[in-house]
Amino acid sequence: MELNRAVAENIKRIRKSKKLSLERTAELSGVSRSMLGQIERGDANPSVAILGKLAAALKVPAELLLENDGFESLLLVRELDTKPQRLDGGKVVLRPSFPYDESTRQESFFLDLYISARYEPEVSMPGCICHATVLSGTVQLVAEEQKLQLLERDALRFAADRSYWFENMSNTTARLLLGYRYLK
Repeated sequence: MELNRAVAENIKRIRKSKKLSLERTAELSGVSRSMLGQIERGDANPSVAILGKLAAALKVPAELLLENDGFESLLLVRELDTKPQRLDGGKVVLRPSFPYDESTRQESFFLDLYISARYEPEVSMPGCICHATVLSGTVQLVAEEQKLQLLERDALRFAADRSYWFENMSNTTARLLLGYRYLK
């Protein structure tokens, strides 16, 4: 989210949580009601001095008004907008589901394993956890020094900061959803 919009939303959210009207907040801060309305709508960029006045009136640290984690709760990713990677001679297709999000430190992928395909990604960052869900087919997973057979609708969490791999054990395409969470 752009900073101007984040500041606008933060001021409005904090003001309402303190049950203050625009008029009362304007009175307490010395910022005109008109200017405050423009700031909350994102039509005006407040100066540092105005942010200081608003923070004092709302009794919050000024940096709280500037918080912008960039997180947008509603995000649609269409398959047509993503570019798949073809691996293992074309027998493996890895397609982003949700791109990496800094605020949640997560990303996800669809993984298609054609007959006899094997997917062995590079070891991830320390502290990375993978959630693998088999959408169709049968898959063998080797992770954390264990060999596991996963059937359709099985889900498994494992450390992705160590070597692991998936292999299709079906006579059809196996499909998985892989979610990665970066803890550190």
